[in-house]
Amino acid sequence: MSGPSSPASPPPSPTGSERYPINQAIFDLTRHPDARKLVADKAGFLAAYPLRPEERQALLGPEWKRLLELGVLPNLLYRYYALHGMLPETFAAAVAASA
Repeated sequence: MSGPSSPASPPPSPTGSERYPINQAIFDLTRHPDARKLVADKAGFLAAYPLRPEERQALLGPEWKRLLELGVLPNLLYRYYALHGMLPETFAAAVAASA
């Protein structure tokens, strides 16, 4: 998977998995050279992705457990969590506590 050159140009979504856009958005954000800066304007970055309203809301929250329920891959969720400056050892508790 290759990330977009800018936040406004995600790759087209292939047919198949409805989970693809949310996972692609997280992948692209966490791999972006300015990822830490983009977290401050997640809404702007995510606007370029064809996300369902509940996916967008969970990403903006962020709602860790809900993101898993929506089909985010655990390894990508962990990377998204770390990008927010959270400590690795708090990941499991944060997912369990969020609703």
